[in-house]
Amino acid sequence: MNFESDFSSEITSVALESNLDLREYAKAVERQLETLERDSVDSYMQTGSDVLTLHKKISAFCKTLERMESILSNFHQDLYTIGSDIQDLQARSMDMHQRLKNRQAVRGELNQFLSDMIIPEPMIKHILMTSVTEQDFIENLHELDHKIKLIFSQSLPNYPSCQDVGALLKKLKLKAVVKVREFLLEKVRALRKPLANYQVPQNHLLKYRYFYEFLVTHEKLTAREVRASYIGTMEKVYYSYFKTYAWKLLKLQMDSSLEKDEIVGKKDDLGAWMQSGSLYAPASAAVATTAATSRGGGAASSRPGQFGLGDRAERLLSREGLQSAILIPHAAAKGDARYPVEQIFRSISYALLDTASREYLFLGDFFLHGFCSPVVGPEASAGGDEDQHSPASPSQKSDSNPGSAKAAASLFNKIFARTLSMLESSVIPQLVTTGAYDLLGLMLCVQLVHAMITLGAERRASVLTTFWNSILNILWVKVVERLEAHISSLRNLDASQFSQAAATYLPRSNRGGINEAAAITLTPRAYCLIRPHPVARRYAELAASLHSIGRASPKDANFSEASNVSVSSPSSLPPPASASTSVATGGAAERSQLSVSTELDARIVLSLSRMHVEFEAACYRLAKTLPRERLRLIFLINNFDLVISVLSEKGAGNCPEVLRCREVVAIHTSAYIDQALLPYFGSMIGFIGAVENRRPGDSDTVNDAGGGAPGSRDEEGRVTHIVKGFNIDWKNSIEKINGEIMLEFANFTLGTQIFQALLAQLVQVYHRFQNVMTLSPYNTMPVRNQLVSIHQIMNEIKRFKSTF
Repeated sequence: MNFESDFSSEITSVALESNLDLREYAKAVERQLETLERDSVDSYMQTGSDVLTLHKKISAFCKTLERMESILSNFHQDLYTIGSDIQDLQARSMDMHQRLKNRQAVRGELNQFLSDMIIPEPMIKHILMTSVTEQDFIENLHELDHKIKLIFSQSLPNYPSCQDVGALLKKLKLKAVVKVREFLLEKVRALRKPLANYQVPQNHLLKYRYFYEFLVTHEKLTAREVRASYIGTMEKVYYSYFKTYAWKLLKLQMDSSLEKDEIVGKKDDLGAWMQSGSLYAPASAAVATTAATSRGGGAASSRPGQFGLGDRAERLLSREGLQSAILIPHAAAKGDARYPVEQIFRSISYALLDTASREYLFLGDFFLHGFCSPVVGPEASAGGDEDQHSPASPSQKSDSNPGSAKAAASLFNKIFARTLSMLESSVIPQLVTTGAYDLLGLMLCVQLVHAMITLGAERRASVLTTFWNSILNILWVKVVERLEAHISSLRNLDASQFSQAAATYLPRSNRGGINEAAAITLTPRAYCLIRPHPVARRYAELAASLHSIGRASPKDANFSEASNVSVSSPSSLPPPASASTSVATGGAAERSQLSVSTELDARIVLSLSRMHVEFEAACYRLAKTLPRERLRLIFLINNFDLVISVLSEKGAGNCPEVLRCREVVAIHTSAYIDQALLPYFGSMIGFIGAVENRRPGDSDTVNDAGGGAPGSRDEEGRVTHIVKGFNIDWKNSIEKINGEIMLEFANFTLGTQIFQALLAQLVQVYHRFQNVMTLSPYNTMPVRNQLVSIHQIMNEIKRFKSTF
């Protein structure tokens, strides 16, 4: 309806737009329709034959498609039938493959079982007739072990087919056990021969360690017998060897009782010391003197030094020296040679370590079949019986290594217990007692113990750690005792002989004033009194030696008391307020401890700290006996500088003792410079002090130095005298001071440094004097124009500049 209405409205709109009559327009449209209808009928009639032909072709094509559908349906049915046949063939093939695989597996197992069940005639022949050292016997023994484990571990003997074979295997096992037992016991008996090299039979046993494993697996009682025989034999062999070797070496030890009085504070032959008239030997020469006496460890005519270490440590503690050949008693006894305590101790210790480490590893390899072998389970450490050496389960294999190590340690203790007890209770105490007065030798022995512990760890044989700790305790007792003797000798040092010599050879002067500070000409013997004292030389060398040994010594975990000692820093030692005060008090107020060097053992740190405090006190007591303040300062500076030089040369330049000595030397050097300037520039120094200390209200008073009031004629005359005197004598005064310092100080380097510091202070004094001359009324005095310039003084000082 909508279409018709739309069409009629469209015709109407066209008719209206064309201005035509609707009836006419309708007739025209009808005529057009009739024309189109006739044309359509004519066109259809013309194409009718073609449509008929197309209809026939379509019908034929449909029939063809029906036939194709039928063919494809038949083909699909054929394919389905073929797929079913293929699946059936595949299932049959898999079944045949599985049956073949099962038959092959059964055949392999059966063949292996039959092969294991069969005892070939060659195996019987080799087990019965072949020597145990032959490779054929070893191979057939492995095969016999395999067959026995197979049959008797799977309950197969109950089967008739295995009964005959089992009986034959038992007979072969019994024969093999007898032959292996005889062989092993024969090798153990070979270890008992006198002078036999036990390492050769041990190495031979290691080649056949499977024999012991065979016994452990199949005949535990026999294995226990072999092990017990070996332990008993080696226990006697090692005990006899070390007892004989150690006591023979002890007869070659140098007796240190001759050095009983060789202590730091011993009483010296002061006359012989002064008779030498030696001005000074540098620190290196002083050490070399003692070092020369410390090289004689292997010669009968030379004894080791008790203060200087020399090359004793280098020759002994290097890896080459530590593992060098040990002393052979009969060879070392030729020529009546005597050896210091550390060489005897090294030979005994290294022989013990080398033997113990070899034995420990042998026990693990032979009796425990290697520390990483699954043969030993973790329960082996309980008692070491062969029952515990049975093959471990897979869950035990991961723990076999710790258990093997414990079991080896248990066997090791059974062998070495008596030997170690003998060494610990008899040999080492005798060795230490004979060398009790050789402090450096005992310290080297302590070093050797730590080196042996480290070497044992490198060789994976740390079974002697407990023994070494016991030896350390024995050594430290004697070390501490000897250190106490040195400290006590310093505390009880007798200064009377030195005081008498000072009163005899050193002139006295009135207290105070320039005369007290003036340099004096001394005889060579008198100069010895203000140069380094033998006590200082011995202390410096001993402290340097202890530092050299102690720094390389590892911490001893057994010593906990000394590690907790409270030790203060060097700054806690109160520096002397002045040189005179420090000398007068004798250092009594300074008896506190020095700082701890964490590199050293706590016992050495504590002893060195106490020893240094006593050394300082002894130096102040000796210095107090000198008649002049200047001589006291020179004496103290020379002695403390010697300590600095020796310790620094030995690599201990930053130790607490050196730091403290440097502090004291600096204080006394400053006081000495003041003393050295007074005889030549005392009037200028006194004038400067008087002016600088003058208060504004003192302008009209007379000054303390005896001059007049500022601006008076007496004051001007005094200033004129000071300026002219300085202009005339200042160069000669510097030359004289230089000569005095070079004579008074033993160390040329120290003297040069002091002289340079003195020149610097002289420049400061003169600069202060120039500043005073700028004040009123001195700035108007005519003599001010005659002042020597600072530049001129500096140029003169450059001539004395040190070139080293």
